[in-house]
Amino acid sequence: MYKIEKHPILDIIASKEVTFEFNGQKVTGNEGYTIAAALHQAGFPIHSHSLDGRERSLECGIGKCGACEMLVDGKIKRICITKVDGIQKVEEIPSEFMPQTETPNTTESTKIYKTQVVIIGAGPAGLACREELNKLGVSNIVLDNNDRIGGQFNMQTHQFFFFEKEKLYGGMRGFEISNHLAGEDHSGILLNATVWDILEGKRVAVKDLKTNEIYYVDAQHLVVATGAVPFMPAFENDDLPGVFTAAVVQKMMNVEHTLLGKRILSIGAGNIGYLTSYQAYQAGAQVVGIVEAMNREGGFPVQANRVRRLGIPILTSHILLKAIPNETRTGIIGAVVAECENFKPIPGTEKVIQDIDIINICTGLIPDDQLLIKGKIVFGIHTYGVGDAVRVGEGTCAVLRGKQAALEIGMEMGKKVNYDYYLEVSKDYIDSQQHPVRILEKPTIPTSTRMQEQGFVIADCLYGFACNPCAFSCPKNAITKSSTSSVPKIDYEKCVGCMDCVAKCPGLAIFGYNLAKNWIFLPIEYFAEENKEVYLVNNDGQILGNGVIEKIMKKPNKTNVARVKSVDLTGEMLTEVSGFIIKENYPKPLNINSLFENTEAPTYVCHCDDVEIEEIIKSIGNRTMISVDELKHITRIGMGPCRGKRCIPRARQLLRSKGIELVGDATPRGPLSNQVNMSELYPKNAPAEFITNIQGKTTKKVKCEVLVAGGGIAGSALFRYFAESGKNVILVNYERGSSWRNIAGGRPAFSVPEIADIANHNLQIFKDLQKECNINFKPIRYVGFAHDEKTYKALEASMAWSNAYMIDRKDFQKEISPYFNPNLKTYEHALITHDCWQATPGLVLDTIRNIGIAHGGTILEDAQLVEVQKTATGFMALVLNHEKEYVEYHCDHFANALGYDANKFAKQLNIETGLYPVKHQAFITKRLPLMGKDGDTLDMLIDRRNYKGFSAVYGQQLRETGQIIGCASPGVDALETALNLKYNSKEFLEIVSEIFVDWIPQLGGVTFQAFWSGYYVEPRYIVDPDLGLLIGLRGHGFMLGQYLAKIYVDKLLGKEVPSYIDQLSIHGDGLSEKAFK
Repeated sequence: MYKIEKHPILDIIASKEVTFEFNGQKVTGNEGYTIAAALHQAGFPIHSHSLDGRERSLECGIGKCGACEMLVDGKIKRICITKVDGIQKVEEIPSEFMPQTETPNTTESTKIYKTQVVIIGAGPAGLACREELNKLGVSNIVLDNNDRIGGQFNMQTHQFFFFEKEKLYGGMRGFEISNHLAGEDHSGILLNATVWDILEGKRVAVKDLKTNEIYYVDAQHLVVATGAVPFMPAFENDDLPGVFTAAVVQKMMNVEHTLLGKRILSIGAGNIGYLTSYQAYQAGAQVVGIVEAMNREGGFPVQANRVRRLGIPILTSHILLKAIPNETRTGIIGAVVAECENFKPIPGTEKVIQDIDIINICTGLIPDDQLLIKGKIVFGIHTYGVGDAVRVGEGTCAVLRGKQAALEIGMEMGKKVNYDYYLEVSKDYIDSQQHPVRILEKPTIPTSTRMQEQGFVIADCLYGFACNPCAFSCPKNAITKSSTSSVPKIDYEKCVGCMDCVAKCPGLAIFGYNLAKNWIFLPIEYFAEENKEVYLVNNDGQILGNGVIEKIMKKPNKTNVARVKSVDLTGEMLTEVSGFIIKENYPKPLNINSLFENTEAPTYVCHCDDVEIEEIIKSIGNRTMISVDELKHITRIGMGPCRGKRCIPRARQLLRSKGIELVGDATPRGPLSNQVNMSELYPKNAPAEFITNIQGKTTKKVKCEVLVAGGGIAGSALFRYFAESGKNVILVNYERGSSWRNIAGGRPAFSVPEIADIANHNLQIFKDLQKECNINFKPIRYVGFAHDEKTYKALEASMAWSNAYMIDRKDFQKEISPYFNPNLKTYEHALITHDCWQATPGLVLDTIRNIGIAHGGTILEDAQLVEVQKTATGFMALVLNHEKEYVEYHCDHFANALGYDANKFAKQLNIETGLYPVKHQAFITKRLPLMGKDGDTLDMLIDRRNYKGFSAVYGQQLRETGQIIGCASPGVDALETALNLKYNSKEFLEIVSEIFVDWIPQLGGVTFQAFWSGYYVEPRYIVDPDLGLLIGLRGHGFMLGQYLAKIYVDKLLGKEVPSYIDQLSIHGDGLSEKAFK
């Protein structure tokens, strides 16, 4: 383990040394670097021991798995992301560790950020999304658990492939792209922020790893850009210190400037294997070889070529079986490999690769999608996965998908988005995912005559894919690349041999030649000295001749160009040369020996809980299929800190090879990052602090006397009566709730006389409104059918306080409708109640509101109440207005008339209402002739049987259109509580069809025009001005709401009100209606 002091690409800036104690010894690190880097540089690679006492080291290197948790000044920290700055003591967590008592901090406010979009992950995808959202003017917050932006890009020292119409990112290195995407203004990017869960109400739960502060981010849209985690196949001793994933190797090498070893064996001949091997060579390590289980190399050919040109051998059709530990098990000294076919080792072909100190596992990445899965549950369709969190790909893919998601959010929010630009980004995103397609068998070269005239370049780019920085590099415009599926074309009549393009190719695949001077111009990104003797090699690393480095031409992008003088190759033979190896650095042959002795070691599939493959197979028995959840509960696999991100894919691969299918995935249970202590979630006494503008802009504050939340019929009536009483009142309304969805009828027929009284007063208000404005008010009758003796008696009893009369079945056609089914024997009697009414809900609400406006009230439409707090002088209501600005409304009185959402905001004021929303479904038909008594409209018909899962079916005919409008109430409220309103059930459609067709057979030929749903808020009315509540109207708002609002305002103003208002308070019985709900 070595500290990297200098690097050909990275600027390593000296920082202050820090000393801390580890196991009784002094260890020196550097400020700004992690504890893990300091320990490894000091020769302490072991951070913990497993449950079975096995030595363990880094596993993910990016703070996602918990393998490197240690005690840092007495507290558990993940040392791969915890800096040495200010620490005193680091030690392994004892097996019997008991945390110290922590007194919860209850005095500081909990911060709750409010934004339109929250982005989890400040890597390329997240930053690209942020950049595009900022252009659209969409507020956003980015969260990342690292202490710097960039994500995986920070680990990448190579130039990136991009195909662009204008030069932007192509040829930039990963860390440069990150800085470019973020821009100079990093406001809204919260670092050291680990997202530990996604909670109900679209709330993202966060912990600041530096300060241990818990805070939350509320948003309408979620973008998950959490990247990927390495996949490590299971093999013997895969948990040894010295066996690391490419992510660990890259993070430690390119970010922490720590080489974990000097002789590296890489596993996996794909892009990750090529790049980490190349980067290790840059950092000063020797890569002894690359082992690949497939019978061919993977990845991009240009990436493979850059490795082969360094003389690194690639061993295909070989599989890693075992890591060989050193005597102290603090590292490795070798690896057992075998020839393989279809990823299965061939017995008898085992061999040992010796003289290595690191096994670099480069066997791919898997999306880190647990937050994405959880996000889709909470945010629904407003969840967007971007980058590797969705599909592992190149950095180009991540950036383009981030931009695409931002544009999709913008369009959904109604922002002005150039759709042609969106299509262009989408096309580029698709193209960027295409595998390279071979276009040429060999590079295009100039004619022999042209070769002799002056210098020239050859593009060894034989595959078409999304990259074109070379086209921007040529000052003479000699290089063109028309599309992502084409290869560069060089116009040798324009090419002057300036060699600028040699340094600009991300694949290091452009080489320059001057035959007259025996010069070769080759890209170089590692340390080399002038006048060194070299071997001239081709793309396979074969030695073609000898040469001398005459000059290294330094380039601003740090891809320098070496001018190499050929000693023994001349003329056109020089064009076969594509690289060089310094002779004194020429790699030794791979040290492979036959395996004489093989002592088996256990293979641990789950490192968190030390679950061996043998234990898993024994638990499965003779089964050929088992679910992930079942396997978890049998063996504990996936129950550790990594939450199954690492072990379940390993188990799936191993079991598949044994003919066993592992079904499903691990459920993403919170906390999704187990770095949250109980004391940190202890309730606070201080009110929450709402941060509505991350840039620090002051939130606008507005004062008023009364704020009414909820613009249904109850809230609108409150608004009216407060305004008429001279109060400065503001109505906040966001949705079109039940008042807009009801079936437009009202009745005084209740089994409770007090409710009937409220309904009769409400009727008078409707009559008065009709005088103000046409609301299509019409007196109607309610027809309640008696299907049994109990219902008959309840209907009969209500006649004592209502204008009603009972009829027999023989009079149904005469009294109800001439079309009524004479053969229907379901009911023997029906109660016909007068003094009922219908009106158009929208017109009613508009009229009520206009009265309030005429008396000085203000309505905020499309304005969402976000939070409400009690203050020293009244209340503060935080509102997101139509312009998507947060405004604080400070009022003396806050009236909650929010319908189904009322309980949420009552809880914010520490009021428990016990209310819940119950879904009720409705329909309307096409227009019909009037079908009621004497040619009038069909009255409200009500069937109160508990039948086929419903407690009532009812409906009437609207006078102004002739349409039949109806509803069905569920038989068991609990089964319909808080269900989605955006769909209807088959059972509902069948029950209303059955009942209405049974009533009037002619309706069987009528088509439905629409179905919809709304909430009844159960189980009781609450009218409590002292607590600011007019809620729980149980679907009776159209019948009762206006008068209830009037007595609410009257009581608050000290006027005389009916005595039953006490029963309607939260401490009263609620005047519970049972028979005629």
